[in-house]
Amino acid sequence: MSITFRIATAADDQPRPTAAINARQLAAFRTLLREQGERLGTALLDPDDFLSYRFEARICPLALAAVARVFDFQTDAIAVLEEAQFRCRRVSIYRREEPGSIAMAVAFTSDLGLEFNLANGNAYALLEGLGFRPDSVGEIPIDTARARIANPAVRRQAAEHGVSHYLDRLDRLLATADTDDTSRLEWA
Repeated sequence: MSITFRIATAADDQPRPTAAINARQLAAFRTLLREQGERLGTALLDPDDFLSYRFEARICPLALAAVARVFDFQTDAIAVLEEAQFRCRRVSIYRREEPGSIAMAVAFTSDLGLEFNLANGNAYALLEGLGFRPDSVGEIPIDTARARIANPAVRRQAAEHGVSHYLDRLDRLLATADTDDTSRLEWA
């Protein structure tokens, strides 16, 4: 089992916009992502598997119009793409329960993919090192997490728990958080 640490906002608590896409659009989307990823020198598909119907894609480095063209400028697809770019999130592609139905939605993963997954034991040690209860699910305000990481006593405690190397990753993740009051560090 593992626990994922990520940044969440109030928008994550609302229904995500979704769009129905077809197999032709999916193939064109994959082609665009591979071409643009090669041009930019970065991976835009995660994972890059030809047969997968479940993956996430980075679209923030791309022009909205270029990506929308792949989906024939469908308004529901544009809504998903625009929301993902606005929130600096990836898009998620997955199969729906209906046979042959493919959906695209705003992903919970940030565009840069800074979220990190730790085995339960390591996650509990990190939470204890930060002075939090080692629960498998929880959340705290961004300011509280930043203050804890900046505290030298907490850094020493994290070193005692053998998890100080995770603090830099956590600090990079917290740096991507919005400054609004709804941003929080969440783990589950």
